[in-house]
Amino acid sequence: MNKKYVYVIFKIVDHDGKANSAISVEETAAGIKENDQELQDKAYEEFSEKLRKVAEKKECRYAIFDYGFMQANATWKNTIIFFQWNPDNAAVKQKMLYTSSGKDFTPKLKGLGKKIQANSLEDIAESEIRAQCLDSSRAT
Repeated sequence: MNKKYVYVIFKIVDHDGKANSAISVEETAAGIKENDQELQDKAYEEFSEKLRKVAEKKECRYAIFDYGFMQANATWKNTIIFFQWNPDNAAVKQKMLYTSSGKDFTPKLKGLGKKIQANSLEDIAESEIRAQCLDSSRAT
């Protein structure tokens, strides 16, 4: 994403008369140029709100978030997180479509640091994501 976007949300769409045959960018947000936790937190809050609204519509999405955080050693780290957002209330057929299509889609995305299968708002809670990133950064 080259810091151009802090997040990108993707949706499976119809293409050339074929149902559910393409993955399209649905929404983006401009990248954060500096290591600012407050800006990062605000962007993540906006992002999770977008996914909450998708869940209200009982739909699935893919998303990428350029997540920045302060590590235990007081250095800033960014990691690109891929979210497969399959909320519990989405139709089984749509969940299956996103799961099977995701297997072909994710290898085309370069530089992913983490992949998260999320089914509930608890799965995308900022505290949960931060904890997972901190755990990963300790392991490296």
